[in-house]
Amino acid sequence: MEAKEVLRRRFKSDRIALGKEERALRSEKIARECMNFLVQRKKIRHIHLFFPIKRLFEINTVLLLPLLFERGYKVYGSITDKQSQRLHTVKIDESTVFQDDQMGIPVPQNPESALNEDIELVFVPLLGLDAKGNRLGYGMGYYDRFFRMLKPGVLKVGLSYFLPSGELPTAGHDVPLDACVFPEGSMVFNQ
Repeated sequence: MEAKEVLRRRFKSDRIALGKEERALRSEKIARECMNFLVQRKKIRHIHLFFPIKRLFEINTVLLLPLLFERGYKVYGSITDKQSQRLHTVKIDESTVFQDDQMGIPVPQNPESALNEDIELVFVPLLGLDAKGNRLGYGMGYYDRFFRMLKPGVLKVGLSYFLPSGELPTAGHDVPLDACVFPEGSMVFNQ
C-alpha cells in the first residue's frame, strides 16, 4: 500500500491533469448529482458545505449554493481557525459575501455563528477515496476533528472528480465517509 504523502501527490497531479474545462464540467455534474442525492433524502434540510481552494483545483461547490437556496435548504460553512485547528460553523444565505483568505478559501464576511447541532449532512472535500469510504484529505485533520463535534447520524458525503481507487491507508483518528458524489452519480458505503 502506498504511503499517504505519495498518494496525495498522485491525486493532486490527477486533478491538475484534468485541465480547467474538464474540472469545470465535472464540478457542474457533481452539483447536479448532489441535488439528486438530496432528493432521495427528503428529511435532510440543513447542509454544511465546504468552499473550494482554487489553487488546489478543488470541486467548485459555489455552484451548489443557488441550487440549495432555490429548494429551501439551510446552508452552513466553516471558518478555519488555524490556531485551534478547528472549523467554526457559520450560516450562509443568499446575501453572504465571500472573500478569499490567505489559503485561497472563500470565507464569508461578517458571518453569523451557527450550532453544529443543526447540521444533518456535511459535503466533504477530499483528494481521494477507496471503495470502503476511507477518505484521503490534505493531512491536517480538520474534518476528522469536525466530525467528532457533530451529533451522531450526521451524513458525511465526499465530493470527488474521480471514482474510488485501490485501498487507502488509514489511522485510528480517520473518520470514514457515509457516501460520495461523483460526476457519474453517487455511492453509499457500509450500509
